Amino acid sequence: IAGPVHVALSAVAGALAGPRVHHLAVQAGADLPFRWSAAVCRRCGEPNGPLSRCRSCGSGIRRPLITSAVTGAVAALVASSVGARWVLIAYLFFVAMTMALFLTDVDHKRIPNRITYPGTPIAAALLFVGSALDGTTGAFARAVLGALAYGAFFLLVFVVARGGFGFGDVKLAVPLGLFCSYLSWAHMLLAGFATAALGGVAALAALVGGAGAKSELPYGPPMIIGAWASIVWGSTLAGVIF
Repeated sequence: IAGPVHVALSAVAGALAGPRVHHLAVQAGADLPFRWSAAVCRRCGEPNGPLSRCRSCGSGIRRPLITSAVTGAVAALVASSVGARWVLIAYLFFVAMTMALFLTDVDHKRIPNRITYPGTPIAAALLFVGSALDGTTGAFARAVLGALAYGAFFLLVFVVARGGFGFGDVKLAVPLGLFCSYLSWAHMLLAGFATAALGGVAALAALVGGAGAKSELPYGPPMIIGAWASIVWGSTLAGVIF
């Protein structure tokens, strides 16, 4: 696959997976059994179609559609950055997994182990196989070191913060560090800078909006958006900054 074809295919795959990713996030956040073929309403928890208005509470389909559009767009951007390589499969899985974690943190301020525990090793295995087929196992070795370093950094933040920063965010940092540092060390550093900037903006907006200084804010979304931004634009920014 060459040229823009892999980007278009990635966008379609992300858009098609979006509603299912949304409903898996709802199931994880509500501690319901995982059922890929089933959907539940995020408001009342009743069974629902993947793209249909809830018959129990009348909840609409806007957010599944938004999830579909965002997942497709991010998948396309990541594909354009990564290129038509075998590791792209791992990156698309990473996009879907982090999209689900984004939603659970927004809804419940949780990064569920039910997603990170199976998702991180699966993503790492896909990245390893892809790197072997691409002949870039050296980059995978760097990615493993980056995952450990990024996780260790956020573990330090967790210890120092003493509240306001959950251990789920530490576990989230591992796959983020893995996929950013696979591209380069600069990508991982840029992800950290972007996360700090986005987290600061979110905290300031919350304070302006009337939230207290000790209000619990989900930090997963800034971490995820920072990693996405680094993967997509990191090569360009690294050339300018570094």
